[in-house]
Amino acid sequence: MNQREYERLKREIQAEYQKKLEALEMIWQMAQNRNHSTASATTRSTSELARGFLLSAVKNALQHISGDFSQHIVVQKIAELHPNLSPVKRASVSSALKRLAGGKEIELVEAGSGKRPSVYRVLSAPV
Repeated sequence: MNQREYERLKREIQAEYQKKLEALEMIWQMAQNRNHSTASATTRSTSELARGFLLSAVKNALQHISGDFSQHIVVQKIAELHPNLSPVKRASVSSALKRLAGGKEIELVEAGSGKRPSVYRVLSAPV
């Protein structure tokens, strides 16, 4: 094993660990939302929880997507993985994808225009 292989394996393990943490956090938030129906039960506002939950749901969906994709595919995958969620807004998913494209998780392949959605690609291979 050389330095390059070590660094690659380290990144893969860290990415897998991060995905597992995000999935656990999503499950915890779902359980808390079922157990505490009042907004005062948490310190964060409902919109912050929804925003964080949507981002987690998008990241979870990305683990099951390969190749190039648009927001429509992500919305469909979220519906498959989380059928109990009310339909998510495409605009919200689009916003989450733009935020993720600013990081190192996905890249913008082709910017959308008009009714044509942007096309993205996952950077880190799902483990």
